[in-house]
Amino acid sequence: MKRLLPPMPPQIAALPQERGFPVPWVADWADGKETVEFDPVYGRILICDCVPGEGRATLGINCSVRQRQGMRDRLCGTCGNPLTGPMVMIGEKDMPYSLEPGLHLDCAVFSLLACPRLLHASERAGVVVLDGYTLMEDRILGVRDGELVRSLLPPLLGAVSGGALAFLVAVIPENAQRFRSADWLDANRHVLTAASPTPSEGHQ
Repeated sequence: MKRLLPPMPPQIAALPQERGFPVPWVADWADGKETVEFDPVYGRILICDCVPGEGRATLGINCSVRQRQGMRDRLCGTCGNPLTGPMVMIGEKDMPYSLEPGLHLDCAVFSLLACPRLLHASERAGVVVLDGYTLMEDRILGVRDGELVRSLLPPLLGAVSGGALAFLVAVIPENAQRFRSADWLDANRHVLTAASPTPSEGHQ
């Protein structure tokens, strides 16, 4: 059954698609393999060799390599292009940090209107608008009772912790603007100005 997606900004229309739905740049692709390698600056790091467009996308799960690149280089988590101004992060309104890279304004609007996971959580979700952030490291320190043991560490401490760097975490500054996602979306949905919506296969 076809569902109408909102108009796609050009940078989103250029992404690989699965069943007619654009796959975010930061998403993991299931055919990739994860290994742990040593980096002279960051110590042990988790490496994923997945390639966008190859295999099947695992929506809702981030590729560790692209997630870290997006956080370090201020790249949009949806389209992968540079963020040159204020960025949008989607999560909980009062979230102290984010594992999701920032988004362009139009990429965030599209994501909130098109992503089934975000649509289902629209009443609980929040939007944070910010100019910048500091970084912490999400390190895997070991395994206990079959579960990964993780810790958030500052970069200098993380490199000597012996743990493997999985993701970078954006610490949201106090001066960030926070909104309920539904309210923010109502004020910004006009940025998607294409003439007609886009049909998508297989998404209800």
